[in-house]
Amino acid sequence: MEYFDYGTENLDTGFDVEEFLEKSQRHQELRLEQELERIEEQLEERDRIFEENRSELESKLDWYLERLQEEYNSVGPESVDKLKEKIEGFYESLRVERRRHWRDRQELEKERRELQRELDEIDSSLSEIL
Repeated sequence: MEYFDYGTENLDTGFDVEEFLEKSQRHQELRLEQELERIEEQLEERDRIFEENRSELESKLDWYLERLQEEYNSVGPESVDKLKEKIEGFYESLRVERRRHWRDRQELEKERRELQRELDEIDSSLSEIL
């Protein structure tokens, strides 16, 4: 049985493995950097939304606190109790919003760390190959 000679003269197809690996690495780095940029934009957007929500809730809370003070000075305790419930509701809404914002940021930060780790692995693996 004869075997085909796989000598280097038969393998010269003009395909540059090193160039292919570098191009592949650049493509993957670009993709990961774009993902990191997307996460950064999402973090900024989440912060902006959180600040808007927080500001709105605090504004309403301030309004109800002023109303509560007015009620203390003019009306009976039943009206004051309703306002206290509303105010407590706003405090709870602020706590919920802060927790949601914190969890959301943690998830995005985790995703960013994973992407950065992948990017670092690509750099080190190509350096080892070359």
